[in-house]
Amino acid sequence: MVRFLLNRPISVVMTFLAAVIIGVVTYFALPVSLLPDIDIPHVTVQITGEGLGARELENTVTTPLRRHLLQVGGLDEIKSETRDGIATIRLHFDYGVNTDLAFIEVNERIDAAMNSLPRDIRRPRAVKASATDIPVLYLNMTLRDADSGDFLELANLAENVVRRRIEQMPEVAIADITGVPKQQLRIIPDRDAMASTGIIVSDIEAALSANNAEPGSMTVRDGYYEYNINIANRLRTPEDVRSIYLRKGDRLMQLGDFCKVDIVADNPRGYSLFNGKRAVTLAIIKQSEENMDKLKDALAETTAHFESLYPQVEFSQSRNQTELLDYSISNLVQNLILGFLLVFILSALFMGDVRSSVVIGVSIVASVIVTFLLFFLFGVSINIISLSGLILAVGMMIDNSVIVTENITQYRQRGDGLIDACDAGTSEMITPMLSSSLTTVAVFVPLVFMSGIAGAIFHDQAFAITAGLVSSYIVGIMLLPVLYRIVYRHHHPSKRAGASGLSKAYTHIFDFCFRHKVLCMALTALTIPSCVLLFKVLPVERMPQIDRDDMLARIEWNENIDIDENMRRTDLLTSALDTANLVEHSASVGEQDYMLDAGATLSSSETEIYVKAKSPAQLAELSEQLSATLKEQFPKATAEYLPAENIFEKIFTTSESALEARLHTQGNQDLGELMALESRLTDDITPLHNRINLVIDREKLLLYKVSYADVARTLRTAFKANSAGTLRSYQQYLPITISYEERTVEQVLAETFVGNIPLSALITIRHEQDLKNIMAGTDGEYVPVAFDEVSDPENTITQIKETVEESPDWEVSFAGSIFSNRRMMRELIVILAVSLLMMYFILSAQFGSFVQPLIVLLEIPIDTAFALITLWLCGHTLNLMSAIGIIVTCGIVVNDSILKLDAINELRARGMPLIEAIHTAGIRRLRPIIMTSLTTIAAMVPLLFTDDMGSELQRPLAIAMIGSMVIGTFVSIFIMPIFYWIIYRKSDEKIPA
Repeated sequence: MVRFLLNRPISVVMTFLAAVIIGVVTYFALPVSLLPDIDIPHVTVQITGEGLGARELENTVTTPLRRHLLQVGGLDEIKSETRDGIATIRLHFDYGVNTDLAFIEVNERIDAAMNSLPRDIRRPRAVKASATDIPVLYLNMTLRDADSGDFLELANLAENVVRRRIEQMPEVAIADITGVPKQQLRIIPDRDAMASTGIIVSDIEAALSANNAEPGSMTVRDGYYEYNINIANRLRTPEDVRSIYLRKGDRLMQLGDFCKVDIVADNPRGYSLFNGKRAVTLAIIKQSEENMDKLKDALAETTAHFESLYPQVEFSQSRNQTELLDYSISNLVQNLILGFLLVFILSALFMGDVRSSVVIGVSIVASVIVTFLLFFLFGVSINIISLSGLILAVGMMIDNSVIVTENITQYRQRGDGLIDACDAGTSEMITPMLSSSLTTVAVFVPLVFMSGIAGAIFHDQAFAITAGLVSSYIVGIMLLPVLYRIVYRHHHPSKRAGASGLSKAYTHIFDFCFRHKVLCMALTALTIPSCVLLFKVLPVERMPQIDRDDMLARIEWNENIDIDENMRRTDLLTSALDTANLVEHSASVGEQDYMLDAGATLSSSETEIYVKAKSPAQLAELSEQLSATLKEQFPKATAEYLPAENIFEKIFTTSESALEARLHTQGNQDLGELMALESRLTDDITPLHNRINLVIDREKLLLYKVSYADVARTLRTAFKANSAGTLRSYQQYLPITISYEERTVEQVLAETFVGNIPLSALITIRHEQDLKNIMAGTDGEYVPVAFDEVSDPENTITQIKETVEESPDWEVSFAGSIFSNRRMMRELIVILAVSLLMMYFILSAQFGSFVQPLIVLLEIPIDTAFALITLWLCGHTLNLMSAIGIIVTCGIVVNDSILKLDAINELRARGMPLIEAIHTAGIRRLRPIIMTSLTTIAAMVPLLFTDDMGSELQRPLAIAMIGSMVIGTFVSIFIMPIFYWIIYRKSDEKIPA
């Protein structure tokens, strides 16, 4: 086949040139994203129970619904969190479950559960998690100065103009909005005027109901004509409400005579702040299939248009995911180019021949471009995983080109003709190159079968490396010999300078190793216990820690403060950030109105501050400063520092506690006993929530002849919770509420009357405490106790169990990243075993021997030990990326031994004695082995010195591979021959050809 191609150089070159041109075109057509587009197997159910406390909502709604949802198929874990008025149930499914079908089944279970829920509860809303749910960016609208306009006008502009215009853009799926103050028509009765006329609240409610009815429409005939008559009796404006007539006895009066009626802002439940200013914030969520750059350009054009129309309004972008994408992708592309240049320069210096370097360089460029064509054909996007895989592949892709070029050159230097040398040198390498490529691919195939999302994520990395190896193999055996013939048609390869010196150094070390075989074998044997020891010593985590320059500080004040006090405290904290020279900061104070927000729901006593610093070091200083301020001024407050939400955090949830003890009780929770138990386990005690219970004395209701409904109505009016209908204006619908002025609870009870009886005579006040958040899972309610740093998990778990056993009413179960990390490591060990088994089968088929593959695989424990040592010295942990690096290296580093073993077998088949064959094969394969190792390492070097997410994610993998490659090259050159000699020393017969 090779000679056939050599005789048709123009056809071969034109064929590959066409493939390269198509590959360049498809490169610009490939979709670009931060991570691969995968389904996230999470569904969130959001429950709203207005007016219900946490305990009542848990017992009447959350628990029955959770029991129904436990029946959903493919469910891995279910967790619920209930607080006053709201609850969230999170369902995590096994990866591989069809999330669309699971979402449908969840909604069916919700519908089935509605019959067992209270009638006044709105249907819970299910939200399916998606990689596109995370906003691309946040658009903040603020007033340029305090005197430039009314915030209500800004809110109306944002909701009715800006939001609608942005959602009309084809690139935008939804513009989720928060920070818009709600409005209502408030009726404030004059108690003295009502008392003098004898009007009570129920009279006002009856008048509103009677005057806000809609009789509907009817059709009447008038001779030959037919008319549609609409009887309009709706309240449309505040003046309509003021003009309502009431009759009390013989007196006729209007509502405006004794009530103040105005459209006012509702009592706020939350605020949105940007750089210290109150803002309306729009979370921009893009269509999944749309291009990020197009969205960014279209949004910039739209906001510029609005700024010209409304100069008093300032539009600012924050938490911009497009910057993260652009920075990560551009850095990885830069790393790819830099790695290629390093590999090319290294090959040029090592080959000592510019023409050989040109042949290798052209082959690699063609291989990379053909790889992009394979990306397009198989629907793989350009993302940080696939690009990182391609960077790793560049160092391996050059191996085939170097090996073929070096082998052809050796044939030429022995005196063969150009075409004969190209034919023989290429044909001789087809089988060993195929075997080495298959062993590398064999390592990646089992990685795809990892459980969870990690397996799906690294599908792209496995594909990138496999596609790169396939394209480089095809180019190496089809295009490269033709290019070699074209480049050297009038020239002969020059004698390499330094070749004799390299051979002499090899011979000296070779002789030393064979003179001290026992020492070499003893050191090799020590690597196996070293692997076990290092596995125990190295800390284990799921994903590598990534340096961040932004964070979320979630603050719980642990006091019953209102939203305005929360705002004041947040202003105090953010004012210090204004002087810190930050890139940006924003805050979500209290409840937010995002429709698709499936994250943690904030209460009126919580705030979430987003900070983007100029560097990770500045961010660490700010965290310490914030903690010190809270400790000094608000000692009851607790702060949790979390990574800012992005697609990486959403998929891998790196903020999980190392160990979480879940305290259960079969009976009623005794809060005193719970607090005592928690104090023995940790210093971080679960905060309790102060509650006021108003107990209506039914005996006194009978005594004073007061109805329960009148008392309840009066209380709702006094506490601004008495809804009396809806004002249907021509532009919006506003709730109508009847309320008195703001007063304390004691004042309300003392100064508010039902008839002539004060509420204080009918109601008793009780102060109680309960859990603010009620957590529950598959086994029911539990109280979580988190341990973030656990040095000895087994001992810690034992101590916790012993402590809990002292309280007979309580039991404990455990969760946390420790267990998921152990499960991940067990899977990786199984994957390594499967990979080694597949490599053994491939090598057995190539060498036709059951023994020789073991010679190659014996170097893997040595390489693994040095990879772990390198990770330990560099301060890295044993995580998913570093473990994959070790597994991948097992498939790469044995390629050198495969080439050398193939050369030894070939020489022995020709009749050469054992020692001479081992030494001669080492000389012949010395340069290709060293070159391929150096080029593989050089391709990964740029990953060590860039700080984008992709590089930081792949850095442990690169470090593990570099450590393995360095020692693996030495083992392939000097230690593997000793294994071979030990096995065949007693039978120095020829190896059959």
